[in-house]
Amino acid sequence: MTETRRIVLKQETIRLGFGATARTTVIENYYQVGETGEGGQVALRLLDINDEPFGPPEVMSRERLEQEYIACPDYLSRQKNCQEVLVEKHVRNGEAHYEKREFHSAVSEFNKALSLNGDHLRAHLGKGKTLFARGDREEAQRVFEHLGRIETLYERENKHVFNEFGIELRKRKLLKEAIANYAKAIAIDPEDAVIFYNLGRAYYEQGEQGQAAQYLHRALTLQPDFREAREFLASLG
Repeated sequence: MTETRRIVLKQETIRLGFGATARTTVIENYYQVGETGEGGQVALRLLDINDEPFGPPEVMSRERLEQEYIACPDYLSRQKNCQEVLVEKHVRNGEAHYEKREFHSAVSEFNKALSLNGDHLRAHLGKGKTLFARGDREEAQRVFEHLGRIETLYERENKHVFNEFGIELRKRKLLKEAIANYAKAIAIDPEDAVIFYNLGRAYYEQGEQGQAAQYLHRALTLQPDFREAREFLASLG
């Protein structure tokens, strides 16, 4: 019976070069975890290019292992899955920093996620929202424009991304851009009443009540018990 190996990952940022040519890069190191025989302690050994442990072990607490390393079950056959876990961790960290208005740290985490998966939707969305929040409007717009070029974005389950873009843009009074994003969401799913309602709100705030009423009517056609849409439409007179 083959012994199961426990493998973990740690991502580290290193600096290469000197002066004006210096740059930072992210490296990923994989370790094999072993028991030390002492309560609460584990020993990590770095894996070489042949996935064999080498060098002296590093002993640490299980708590530190849980906090600083990512578990990689079935490492040899599932390295891609391990990377996906790491991407999700960076995205969650970025979203947590965003909620605390720690914008610099949020952008850093979203960038780490995007360095591993350049088409990750939530990472792009989080980065764009954070850049807007800290006042970097032009850079945020570039992020949103890039999103529009990601082919997988146009799958049905991703309609919420354009809808959320629209909401963020409308909050910042970028109504033309918000309407464009709602229109993309509707192109993906023309049966979603909530998106038509949001589109109606954007047109109303742009001063186009006729257009607003048209899309509110459409929302109610799709969902007759949509109370917010009915009340909003009634307020238009």
